[in-house]
Amino acid sequence: MSFETKPMRIGVPVVVVMWCVFTLLVIPSAQAQLPDLQVQVSDTTAPPGAENTVISVFMDNFQDTVAGFNIWLQLDRPDIMIYQTDSGIFIDTTWWECTEWQETVCLDSVMVPEWKCTEWECTEWQDTVCIDSTCIDSTDSAWDFRHIDTTDVLIGNFDTTGTLCSGWQYVNARSLSGYGFDLNIAGIANLPSGDTISGIAPQQGGVLVKLLADVFDIPDTMQDRTVNIMIQHNTLDHFNFSLPDGSSIGILYDTVPDTNCWMCTLWAGDECLNWERVSIPPPEGCDSIDVDTNLVPYLDTVNVILIDGSVEVESYACGNVDGDPGGNVNVADLTYLVTYLFRGGPPPVPMAAGNMNCEGGDQPNVADLTWLVAYLFRGGPAPCEC
Repeated sequence: MSFETKPMRIGVPVVVVMWCVFTLLVIPSAQAQLPDLQVQVSDTTAPPGAENTVISVFMDNFQDTVAGFNIWLQLDRPDIMIYQTDSGIFIDTTWWECTEWQETVCLDSVMVPEWKCTEWECTEWQDTVCIDSTCIDSTDSAWDFRHIDTTDVLIGNFDTTGTLCSGWQYVNARSLSGYGFDLNIAGIANLPSGDTISGIAPQQGGVLVKLLADVFDIPDTMQDRTVNIMIQHNTLDHFNFSLPDGSSIGILYDTVPDTNCWMCTLWAGDECLNWERVSIPPPEGCDSIDVDTNLVPYLDTVNVILIDGSVEVESYACGNVDGDPGGNVNVADLTYLVTYLFRGGPPPVPMAAGNMNCEGGDQPNVADLTWLVAYLFRGGPAPCEC
């Protein structure tokens, strides 16, 4: 008795299934590709009147080392919350070089750095390419006069303790509006002088910086109690994350045509002696037109993901001085208030919750304690029923 070996037949559906499995396991999916950067503002809650509310800004840098950043955060409800700021004075000194003189009077000038280096020396080479250089002669001061501006600014309060930018040589926060409902935060790992800091190596889940805000003592009857914290990125003047070499992360460029309209202000027959560019073409049309191209930067929102945050202001029940999430008023609140008034314990959460008799402002006193005792043990009116 003999047996023949027959080829195994695999149906078309089986082949398709096997190919799909192979594709999923072996060929990387485009959806699995990680972005370059993700910045997220925390969502948190706070009671009315809360001071020092912490707003954390998280950063995941999956690919590159971050050595500098600039981020602008705005609040949409300045009637509920505002960033903590201190008043300060900023002195801005600019240096100018005169480009056209009339005897001793400068007719035109341009702004220049404080000094101009006249000689550079390469300190590190890679084959024939200079990797790093230093200025060895800065004796040629290329400015003719200077201008000093003094500006009152609001400096934002922030905390870098335990954050990713802790130990950086420069971190600063300012309210660009001057009213405190926005903060522009900038950080640089390495200034031109000083020790070298490596920056933030690729990591996930780290806190970039922590900001402080104060919540107003809003009434419990207010319905919309959410403050949205928005990352402004449409204006790239105030948004940037950079590599150690200074190049930006996730910035792309579009080539945009720029049409310029020119009008002649002085003719000599058919020849124009003086051209002037105008921003708005006149109804009769331009005397001459030229088309140029500009590179316009924009943020690659596929590889740089931004997630806004929020602060939800909690409502409170009058008499619930211990901040019990259930809002119940009981003996625990009585004990809490006694400890606060006579033993230096923590204050009511929020302070207005301790004002039982609707008198004397938000600061609770012995009269409020008496009101609470009468309510709990003698059938008296409920807190704030006055």
